Amino acid sequence: MTPAPWKQWEGQVVDLCFPLRRYLGGSDRSAVYLTRIGDPDLRNGAIKLIPAGPEEADPAVQWDRAARLSHPNLLCLLRTGRSQVSQVPVRYAVTEYADENLADVLSERPLTAEEMRDVLPPLLSALAYLHGEGLVHGRVKPANIMAVNDELKLSVDGITLVGEPATTSAPGKYDPPEFRDRGCSPVGDVWSFGVTVVEALTQQAPAANGPKRDPTLPDGIPSEFLPMVRACLRADPRRRATIDEIRRLLERPESIPAQPLVEPRPTGAPRKWMNFVLAGAAAVALAGVLAGPRLLRRPVASAEADRAAAAPAPTRAPAPLETAKPTPFVPAKEEVPAAKPPAAPAPAPVETKPAIQSPSADVTHQVVPEVSDTARKWIHGKVRIDVLATVDVDGHVADAKVVSQSSRYFAKLALDTARQWEFSAGPGEWTLRFEFTTAGTTVRPTRMGR
Repeated sequence: MTPAPWKQWEGQVVDLCFPLRRYLGGSDRSAVYLTRIGDPDLRNGAIKLIPAGPEEADPAVQWDRAARLSHPNLLCLLRTGRSQVSQVPVRYAVTEYADENLADVLSERPLTAEEMRDVLPPLLSALAYLHGEGLVHGRVKPANIMAVNDELKLSVDGITLVGEPATTSAPGKYDPPEFRDRGCSPVGDVWSFGVTVVEALTQQAPAANGPKRDPTLPDGIPSEFLPMVRACLRADPRRRATIDEIRRLLERPESIPAQPLVEPRPTGAPRKWMNFVLAGAAAVALAGVLAGPRLLRRPVASAEADRAAAAPAPTRAPAPLETAKPTPFVPAKEEVPAAKPPAAPAPAPVETKPAIQSPSADVTHQVVPEVSDTARKWIHGKVRIDVLATVDVDGHVADAKVVSQSSRYFAKLALDTARQWEFSAGPGEWTLRFEFTTAGTTVRPTRMGR
């Protein structure tokens, strides 16, 4: 099937209820958009679309199974259904909107040992719950570990029953050595979990040594996590740790398993201690300008998560997900808290066009990014982001791009809010200068010369 023009579907409404506000990403076979959910109080959600062609696998069984799960560290699947977008039949699933995922954080820096200790309990709790229900996640990796309102949650897309065949025949770097022969399994989730922990701590994946040999671990893994990681990454699935054993190793990192694993290393390969030291220094330097993302706030008390995993899952009535529809979507201007007025006139940015300082009357709707307290405490000095916004004849931002940044995390916040600004001065280009400090956030608009 020819990939749909995902970006061009922005602005469409699915099933008369869910506006496709912005394309967030996808693949040749699926797309994810920002949408609005809730009745009567609207909030952000995410909607995944899969064209319902004859050659596409129907995700209804997996989605309906995921919708009946109940755990505080699993992403909530709120609704599924069938619809059409630009006369293309689609299946859709609506979920909570994640503020970020672990892969976004790792593109900037590795996690510290303290941050990893916060991430592991809710992640293990979610996996223990799934395995206790006879289910397999099958896709444990950084991109599927998400933050929703300062809580860590694992995605539910692709959850299968133990013993079901794998949904794909092409294994990836997070899949266990036995993936081709056995597909998804609880011990396969343990392997993927181990690879994810290694990557989160070092920004590197373990190096494969063949299907029957344990992988080589990169340098830089804190010693307290080594017994656990080695127990997860045994090539023989029969010797791999269970979730309960992983928890015990976290509580007592000095307790080496009964069959200790000797990490294989290529003969003569030097230990790259200098590279690790340099990488660590770079991560510390970056912390001065990067936010401590919401994912890294203490997600859930470990005791609470353990109780949730041990207790039987609340019985949910298998309500038909596709019958009771929310109130049809009616486009309306969002109510956003008024932003603080600019503290002072902005100096004209260096541009190829002459800059004209804008009077405040030209801005009819402005949005200031919401920054978590955890993110602000990592700011040293000032983080400055410049966004160039192209405004149409109606005063709406038709396009926006970051032209100057010192942090990808804050650049994403600035870009998302810049798209919501509105102006009264007609078509043209504006530079929005966002300045983030520990005390607050200011935005200074400047209209560019035509």
